[in-house]
Amino acid sequence: MPNYEVGYKKPPASSRFRPGASGNPKGRRKRKPSALAELIHKVLSTPIPYRERGRLKMATRHELSIRKLIGNAIKGDLAAAQLVLKIRAHGLRYGEPGVERLLIHDWLPDFPGQTGDQKTREFKRGIGVDPIEWWQSAGGQTDTQRR
Repeated sequence: MPNYEVGYKKPPASSRFRPGASGNPKGRRKRKPSALAELIHKVLSTPIPYRERGRLKMATRHELSIRKLIGNAIKGDLAAAQLVLKIRAHGLRYGEPGVERLLIHDWLPDFPGQTGDQKTREFKRGIGVDPIEWWQSAGGQTDTQRR
């Protein structure tokens, strides 16, 4: 017989969570970005041609809309000026939103026997391997040596 009362908010000891174990071990699923947000990002980040002082230039739609907004603010549109200041404050507070991280998987080796982890570490340190260097040390000949 248990020495405590079983009832409302007092489950039996055999069915309780173990100490240190979570009631939801897999946790909450990560939210996927909506298709609409992804579509808007894709459209705004697409470069398009535009003319400036008779010359053809390229810029993203996002950059062009900011340029137009700043131009309107300079001409005296107070609502545009207020929006420019809000966007600037948001950018200063939360950093650069346009930076995306690039993850590379399955590196091709620079020389025989190099693993992907080795290449990643060398890349982070800024160490570049000259392919001709390892090829010559392996006994191979380059096109310039054959002539």
